[in-house]
Amino acid sequence: MNTNDDSRPVFNEARSASMRAMLVDVAEIGTTQNRRFRVAQRAWTVVPAALLVIGLSAGMFFATQPVTDQYSVACFARAELDWRGAFPGTTGASLIGTTDGSDGGSSPITDAIAFCSDLWAQHALDASSPNGTPPGPGYEDRTFSHPVPSPLTECVMKNGAAAVIPGGPDVCSRLGLASKSQ
Repeated sequence: MNTNDDSRPVFNEARSASMRAMLVDVAEIGTTQNRRFRVAQRAWTVVPAALLVIGLSAGMFFATQPVTDQYSVACFARAELDWRGAFPGTTGASLIGTTDGSDGGSSPITDAIAFCSDLWAQHALDASSPNGTPPGPGYEDRTFSHPVPSPLTECVMKNGAAAVIPGGPDVCSRLGLASKSQ
């Protein structure tokens, strides 16, 4: 079915010359249309690149955090963390003792990996136990000779406390935790 629709544009020499002039105006260096085209082209390159840099910078900021709670350490028996923040292992604190028997208070923990390594060496952590600790009294090793997993990595919990987890440098990100910043 052929219909003649006079409302459609007709392709003729004048229209062809007009289209050619517009293309030359965009392609010819120094013209207004060419400058607009080049600015738009740069924007399509620069804007995504800038967003990528900002995103990576934010990711690096949130991927490393300082330990803000110096008074407790989460010592993991295994590299597991549930949605509530529970983990197999124990949370430890260092206390200052006094000679008169009174409570001296808590002491900052400056080396979280050494702190948790001592717990491993005393068999206070047990990777084969469901909750990460030995099943009861009598399992402790006062000779500090129980094997310590290697490597242990220091991460930062959501509450700002240090977390020492068996595993390499990627263990923090696998569990959704930040790595400790220096």
